[in-house]
Amino acid sequence: MKIKNRDQLLSQGDLESRRVILGILEDSLQQMDSYRILREMLHLEGSVLSIGNLRWDLEKKRRIFVVGAGKACNAMARAVEEVMGERISGGLVIVKGLEDSDGPGRIEMTEGGHPIPNEDGLRAASRILGIVDEAGPGDLFIGLISGGSSALMNCPVPG
Repeated sequence: MKIKNRDQLLSQGDLESRRVILGILEDSLQQMDSYRILREMLHLEGSVLSIGNLRWDLEKKRRIFVVGAGKACNAMARAVEEVMGERISGGLVIVKGLEDSDGPGRIEMTEGGHPIPNEDGLRAASRILGIVDEAGPGDLFIGLISGGSSALMNCPVPG
């Protein structure tokens, strides 16, 4: 259940109408759930990773990195890590806030500023650039981008 104050919202007013509206909202939020969407899109069969209609034979990849930023990246990273597991070499995603379910994993999660960019986001964006700079032939990157990424992953050009 995504609506955390459901009981409070159902404590007054036209309760039947409120129940209907909250049900519609809950269903809508479930349909937009980034974890669920990615879990439905990502498939690993043997060594072949499928994302939608795209396919990669991971046996032909040297390393696999996951990088990104956004308010939904906590859930997105968990979904990718659940599917890919030990095949992930490393990664970093910048999120608005860490959640209880963001345990230690192969994809590091760090906080950045949102809606106002901050130094944490700048440092994290620089770290992502470092990961990209170290990549070589045969490496695969999975990019996770969701709303808020422009503030969370700020890396202004010099000048």
